[in-house]
Amino acid sequence: MELGRVLFLLSAFATHSFIGYALVRGCTDVDPRLGLVLGLLPDSDFLFPADWGWPFVHRGLTHTPLFAIGLLAGLYLVNRNRSVTLAGGLAIGSHLAIDSLSPMGIRWLFPLKTTWNPSLGLAVHSPTATALLWMAALGLLAFRAIQRPSHDREPATDRKHKHETEQPTPTPDATTELE
Repeated sequence: MELGRVLFLLSAFATHSFIGYALVRGCTDVDPRLGLVLGLLPDSDFLFPADWGWPFVHRGLTHTPLFAIGLLAGLYLVNRNRSVTLAGGLAIGSHLAIDSLSPMGIRWLFPLKTTWNPSLGLAVHSPTATALLWMAALGLLAFRAIQRPSHDREPATDRKHKHETEQPTPTPDATTELE
């Protein structure tokens, strides 16, 4: 594989992972590493042997809403946590949304139709579009960091320990009732 193609793929992989991370971090309280993984998951189709053919090709099965829905249903069945499922939907949905805008598009109606892949034909993986996506993700992360109270930025173990060791102070009303 030529160097230009390798760099293109690395850039696309990093972008999908980072966008997934930023959406999960910026819009939920779920561990954003889930966004890193699920934002890139549709591109796991690069791992399939070429002789497997359709639908195990790039922009095949793993780039369909059916795959995303199945994955999210499985995620919910395993953890029964709607926040985690929503976070997963943001991450994998961002990948499908970005790729659906590209010239190749994605197959929105798979398995009903395997040839229909509407696309706006945008160069969403071009250097300019990639930079814009990264800036938007960084903006979301900055906005979320500003919006969070300071205690949300403490490590979870510190918060837990701090809350376990603090004793509630009685209010004047509670003291009066005890007397």
